[in-house]
Amino acid sequence: MTDEQTDAESGTVDPLAARLDRPLTELTVDELTALKDEFEKRGVRFHSWRFLSLTPENLALATAAAIYAKTFLETLAKRHADALEDLVETRIRRKGKPDEYRIGVDDGSAATITITEDTPDEARLALLDLDVTADAVRGKVLRWDGSASAWRPGDEG
Repeated sequence: MTDEQTDAESGTVDPLAARLDRPLTELTVDELTALKDEFEKRGVRFHSWRFLSLTPENLALATAAAIYAKTFLETLAKRHADALEDLVETRIRRKGKPDEYRIGVDDGSAATITITEDTPDEARLALLDLDVTADAVRGKVLRWDGSASAWRPGDEG
């Protein structure tokens, strides 16, 4: 014989079962509190958001987390700033003269293009058709040759 049979025979209704006959979303706050209390009487514990209360322990934990998070974010930002600076130095390097830029990679897998402030529009349009990974120009520094109207390997200096 089980407890359910005893309750059924005695005609008593389990208060917990009586509250569970409707969806929880339809219960009022008072009914939900009573349901919670009934579960806790039976040994079922509910975890709430009490750990977010401002106890001294939680305040110390939040302070430590904020300090470490601040340090972590500062370090992360510095690393990304250094990486961005390295990227700019690699991709667009100033070549001694204020009006000359070299654009390319340092590993020799493609040509580096030298652009000056007086590079004509024709040269800039020719960049669209230029294959900087072709074997003939790979690893070389290309400059605009106005007489040939083409990008040609030029001197490094």
